[in-house]
Amino acid sequence: MRRALLLICFMAWHIPCLRAQYNLSVLEDTARTLTAQQALDIYKNGGFSKLESAYLNPGFTNSVFWIALPVRDTAAAKDLVLLADNAHINHLEWYALKDSLRLLAVTGDFHPFRQRPLVHNTFAFPLNDGAQLYLLKADKHHESLQAPLIIRSRAQLQAQQTSEALVNGILTGIVLLIILFGTFLFITTRDKVYGWYALYVCSMLLWIWANKGLGFHYLWPDSYFFPSRARPVFVLLNLVLSLQFLKGFTGIRKGHWMYAPFIVFQAIWLIMLGMTLWPVDYTRFVQTNFYLQRSLPLFSLLVIGFITTGLIMQAVKGNRPSIIYLAGISVLIGFATLETLYHLGKIQLPEFFAHFGMFTGVVLEMIIITFGLAARFNTYRKEKEAALLAMNAQQKALTDTIVTVEENERKALADRLHDEIGSMLSLASLQLSAAQENPLGSETKLQHAGDLLKDVSHTIRNISHQLTPVAIEKYGLLHAIEDMAQLANASGKIHIELVLVGFSGEKEYPRNFQHTIYRIIQELLQNILRHAGASHALIQLIEHEDACSIIVEDNGKGMENGAAAPGFLRSIHSKVSYLDGILQIESEPNQGTMVNIDLPLPGKN
Repeated sequence: MRRALLLICFMAWHIPCLRAQYNLSVLEDTARTLTAQQALDIYKNGGFSKLESAYLNPGFTNSVFWIALPVRDTAAAKDLVLLADNAHINHLEWYALKDSLRLLAVTGDFHPFRQRPLVHNTFAFPLNDGAQLYLLKADKHHESLQAPLIIRSRAQLQAQQTSEALVNGILTGIVLLIILFGTFLFITTRDKVYGWYALYVCSMLLWIWANKGLGFHYLWPDSYFFPSRARPVFVLLNLVLSLQFLKGFTGIRKGHWMYAPFIVFQAIWLIMLGMTLWPVDYTRFVQTNFYLQRSLPLFSLLVIGFITTGLIMQAVKGNRPSIIYLAGISVLIGFATLETLYHLGKIQLPEFFAHFGMFTGVVLEMIIITFGLAARFNTYRKEKEAALLAMNAQQKALTDTIVTVEENERKALADRLHDEIGSMLSLASLQLSAAQENPLGSETKLQHAGDLLKDVSHTIRNISHQLTPVAIEKYGLLHAIEDMAQLANASGKIHIELVLVGFSGEKEYPRNFQHTIYRIIQELLQNILRHAGASHALIQLIEHEDACSIIVEDNGKGMENGAAAPGFLRSIHSKVSYLDGILQIESEPNQGTMVNIDLPLPGKN
């Protein structure tokens, strides 16, 4: 309750500063050669200029600045602190003039965090030395320098730190939840857009932490190399990841007019990122760094203008993700503009928005886009459910077909047993009965009965082979197909030509796979023999690297393309579907038929 009340007070009430009681003055050292004593002498001679707004804002500069803070009541000043409210000043020196000029502290983001006079995300300098004059040297040459100079009591500073820690914690927690949400969706759906979103939000959070000095405070407090590079690194990384996410979120693919420019922009930013992270002391290349830092905002603004124009065009066409992204980015740009104008000294903002405007804009943008991603995930879930329903319906239809085919096969088997086996056994029984009743001519009758029983045995053997191709088990798939073709050729009604390629290691394939291939070829051949009226047929079974092809051609009477599939084709289609294959049929009346089947090989695809 106490922290919540403190947060509300911090958001609604601008903590009063004491700058009106103190006159700050500034001296610009363009040559960057002045010592502290020389700066003090110039101050005593009236060479400093009054800092009207207590806001040091030269922008991009090549100079060093000296700020003078005279103190009238040294006793009252012992409880005060001078706050340079910018976490990214490279080098600061803090001097006090009492009996003599003394150096009290050296700090900045070129120095370890522990060198700061007071633990604070920006730079706080206590006025507790009893001095009548304090000098602050601020050095950020060849970069942009903005530093609001605020005098506060220690109690006010403590209240500000407590409130800022609470707000930073709340906003960081929200962003971390969004990152976890994006990561969860990526793991669940394997959709890359959620993964890019999680990385994009993470880079944005790191940039916010770097911008507010939290990164230097908690993540890289002893680094000399990274603090001054942290903000441009995370800005560039964020720009690259934002475009990567945007391409997936709004559906910008190859061939889209925005795709190629996006690739170019990302390449330029990655080059800038490599230059920024180049492992050398960039102070040796200050002029190059100066141009790099000045070109980055200009180039990024041009790109943002291009992207915004493209998104507006997409939104006008009804692209829902573009509308959502525009809404989110508009909120962020609004808050970013306000905070930038504040840091440039152009406007005054309430304390909360002055310190957390950008962070708040980021959180609101992420919340808006997260709602869009949640809607996308909901659509994905519905599509998946619809696909599962369709798959279930297809599976049911396939099962019904298989059951129907099995029933038809049982009926055909029953009819054949009844018509062929039953009739032959009846005739054999009659011959045997006649031989018993009339011994005369019994030898002839017994011979006829024996011939009938041999036919029964032969027929039963054929039926058995049709039910379970024993030849596959004994001699292999290729030999079984050859036997099948030889039996057909023995009838003298048709000539079957075989082309068998591969399957030398067919034993490695499952038995069910080989049996199904045999059944498919068997059914196609039986259809040719029974219905096609063909004199010639070609059967090809070819094993490829990861699939096999079955091609069966005949010169029979054919059938109309687009006509309803005969029952035998529905049976074959069910078997092909069972093996995840593809069935194609080409046929015309009196022009024969060609059936082309492609089946993936088990374990190869």
